[in-house]
Amino acid sequence: MATSSSLPRLRSGAVAINAAAPAAYALGALLLVGEGAVHVQQFVAEFSGVRWIGPLFLANAAAVLVTIAGLTWPRTRRLAALAGVVISAVALGSLVVSYGTGLFGWQEAGFRTPVALAMITEAGAVILLAAALTLDPGAARRAAAARRR
Repeated sequence: MATSSSLPRLRSGAVAINAAAPAAYALGALLLVGEGAVHVQQFVAEFSGVRWIGPLFLANAAAVLVTIAGLTWPRTRRLAALAGVVISAVALGSLVVSYGTGLFGWQEAGFRTPVALAMITEAGAVILLAAALTLDPGAARRAAAARRR
């Protein structure tokens, strides 16, 4: 039976929007896991003896781990998502710089599978976590409640 009411359509759209932010947070967290795994693997395989770059790979993995933990708690989720965007954007930017002028004395050459994985996970994390921050319906309600106080 067909109806002309748009009410069911509006409800399903609202449900989809409300589900988009948690999905983006979760997928962003999974991409952060991949980013951290690539950095740990590359530290062990290639960069453990490279001054500055090696420790920065471990620092990235540790920061990603803390960020993932923050994404699991509702009270820290937005801050953790923002941190994830910054961490991944800085890592991606550093990779780009290392192909150009070099970074802390290291210049990347060639295009390897771990580099491709790093680029995919970092760019994906930036996109999804930024989208999650934009789509988070709870954040808008909390901000409106804070303005009313």
